[in-house]
Amino acid sequence: MTQSPAPDVIARAAVWAAELATDEATPADREACDAWCREHPTHRLAMERMLKLDLDIERPDRAQRGAMDVLFKRKSVRARGIGILAMGACLLGCGWYASGSMAVRALFPDYVTGAGELRAVRLADGSTLNLDTKTSIGLSRLGGKRGVFLFDGRLLAHVAKDASHPFVVKTRDGTATALGTAFTVERRDDATLIVVLESRVRACAEGSGSDACVDLVPGDRASLRGGKVVRLGHVEPEAAGLWAEGWLAVDDRPVSEVLVELNRYRDVPVAFDRVSMSGVRVSGSFPLTDPDRALDGILRSTGLRAKQSGGHIEVLR
Repeated sequence: MTQSPAPDVIARAAVWAAELATDEATPADREACDAWCREHPTHRLAMERMLKLDLDIERPDRAQRGAMDVLFKRKSVRARGIGILAMGACLLGCGWYASGSMAVRALFPDYVTGAGELRAVRLADGSTLNLDTKTSIGLSRLGGKRGVFLFDGRLLAHVAKDASHPFVVKTRDGTATALGTAFTVERRDDATLIVVLESRVRACAEGSGSDACVDLVPGDRASLRGGKVVRLGHVEPEAAGLWAEGWLAVDDRPVSEVLVELNRYRDVPVAFDRVSMSGVRVSGSFPLTDPDRALDGILRSTGLRAKQSGGHIEVLR
């Protein structure tokens, strides 16, 4: 799991970014910054994210735009550096900004899982988060609310009951709110998928008010996309969370869909032709903690074969 930079490291990276962006920056300054980056992996990570933040400033979300107009109206390279430094101070000193902006918070996640990695995170309130492969989250510090930001990937939340403090999972597409329940939230390229395993969850689309909220019960699925909540087909709640236990459970699904899902857990994805796989379906439970054994099980169940060339694998009919 990738370690997120500490606040003092982020602050120092902001200072370096500001100094190097000015007209007065010297080769010695750049060498000193490079030496600082080599001291620890989190130093370089913070520096890379600080520079990425500057590149992303031209595409602020609505919540950021007013602050950006003040911080980044710059007429010179020196003013640009001062703007970056101001942003670093704002990240550390303005709680509403650092915690409330998804674009900024995503640069400094609290937990990140790699390919094939599954991890359980115990929160201070007793809730548990199971993180799926390639997942990035940040712990929420807004008001007195409990919850997390989900930037990428998927999580399964087992929420400790606390009626006075709702638990919220927020993505770019909206929120999933529960008082005490178990549910999954998955952030895809263009939408957020919510599946309820226990109790109830309220799903709300971003920027559409309370009229764009839907209450979900066990087995319900919904997607958040484009300011709307769309109900999807019902699923078995017990099967929906098996991935958190390390199993890919499928029931009569197209094998191409299953291979796409399995590829999320592999360092090197398997190649296959969707057209040639048309009509091939598969059922079973396959171990996500051992993607090679899972692939072997899929091949045995379907009669497909694998062709290896170097470090690459192609599935053939």
